[in-house]
Amino acid sequence: MSNRKTNFALGAALCAALIATTSAGSALADEIKLRMVGAWAPEFSPSADVGHNFMKNVNRIGEGKVRIDYIGAADVVPTFDQPEALVNGVFDVWYGAPNYWAGVVPAGDITELSPFDTPDNGPGSELYDFMVDLYAAKGVRYVGHAAGLPGIGAHYISSQKKVESLDDLKGMKLRVAPLTRHFAQAAGAEPITLPPSEIYLAMDRGTVDGFTWPVADAFTRYKWQQVSKYLIDQPMYRSGVSVNINQSVWDELPDDVKQIMLDAMAETQEWTRGWFQKNLDEQIAGMKEAGMEVLPISSEVSEAWTSLAEESLWDYYESVMDPETFAQAEKLLERGS
Repeated sequence: MSNRKTNFALGAALCAALIATTSAGSALADEIKLRMVGAWAPEFSPSADVGHNFMKNVNRIGEGKVRIDYIGAADVVPTFDQPEALVNGVFDVWYGAPNYWAGVVPAGDITELSPFDTPDNGPGSELYDFMVDLYAAKGVRYVGHAAGLPGIGAHYISSQKKVESLDDLKGMKLRVAPLTRHFAQAAGAEPITLPPSEIYLAMDRGTVDGFTWPVADAFTRYKWQQVSKYLIDQPMYRSGVSVNINQSVWDELPDDVKQIMLDAMAETQEWTRGWFQKNLDEQIAGMKEAGMEVLPISSEVSEAWTSLAEESLWDYYESVMDPETFAQAEKLLERGS
């Protein structure tokens, strides 16, 4: 869609919201009001709970000073247009998958490789400051990446055939997300891009042999357990939800309101760890109840799998980052440790 057409559509969709709310820097009864758009609506994706937890924390901590109003998800701005729309100031605050920023902020999802409990190590850390600088170059204020503990809430492969080694993936037709495409290619599988809404039919008809997905996020709600036989018990990457704010909006916020945002994000990052564990347990229970089998793999295969997943993604990041920034990322994320 052209920028002109996109802006026209967004203007129409946001008209009512713009009347009801104000941008940062404007005050209504001395309270700053910010407009938030999410990649997913709360009633559709459990991961939306993370973005809304952040909003509730801000509104509680900042009562009387700042308020975030949720104005919609894809019904307001198409999901994959949202990062550019945030850059352009169409709304003020955004939540969604970190890898949705890959086309706007090269390596903007690099905390998918984080070994730390909090993917970005939180405000005040070198890694957090690195992420802030990475996004600031594109007109966005990075606020944080909330995820489960390493290995919890991550991406898994579900399939129609038993997979006990990396060799078993060769030639498989795998539906992938942009994040997992590099692993699939490195493993010799055939990566296929499909929206989530088409996975069920593709699995049912055999168009794909399997697919990658962060299991904690609504696997059984999509009813994929009806068309999948196996879950390969090998997590990849961190998944989770990130929160960002338009840079110009952030720059206009008073210092105490900026601190409210950071404090709210820290609470959300802590809360999200337990949330992902709970949802992962519930989803796997539902999958087993439907007859799916969770396939364990040996420690040797698990180590090789993790290495391939991580190194293939590092290779991609190296191709889109300048050498100095890439070397800094390797150090901060403790590559190879």
